[in-house]
Amino acid sequence: MAVKETIQVDESQKGEPGVQEVITPVPVGNQIVKKATYWRSVLQDDLNPEVTEGVTTVKFAVPAMVDEEYETGETNEDGSKEISIRQVLDLKWYEADLGAENLTKLQETVKSFVAVARESEAPAAKPARKKRAAK
Repeated sequence: MAVKETIQVDESQKGEPGVQEVITPVPVGNQIVKKATYWRSVLQDDLNPEVTEGVTTVKFAVPAMVDEEYETGETNEDGSKEISIRQVLDLKWYEADLGAENLTKLQETVKSFVAVARESEAPAAKPARKKRAAK
């Protein structure tokens, strides 16, 4: 996340998106009083840090080669199954903070791929990779 700055805001903004409550202990005489303050992170565009208005965090997946463990079919000296690593095609997830102009550029860049793609539900959680037998 590209946070340009964090600014203190009025309590009236406490329910708004992006506003976080911070509780600070304040000594008053021989007592400790908890004081709430409210802060908002100002996002900046990851590609153009001057842009802070209308910045949205965008999540996307890109096919990439990743390491996968698999059982080779061999046995180690201690009797356990030998494990090796190979490269397989999987999805890598990313997120970027983009202003309206760069978000439009991203949408234009993938437009031809989206046009021929089937809609799909995002996975709730990525399943753990299973160890596969050697082929």
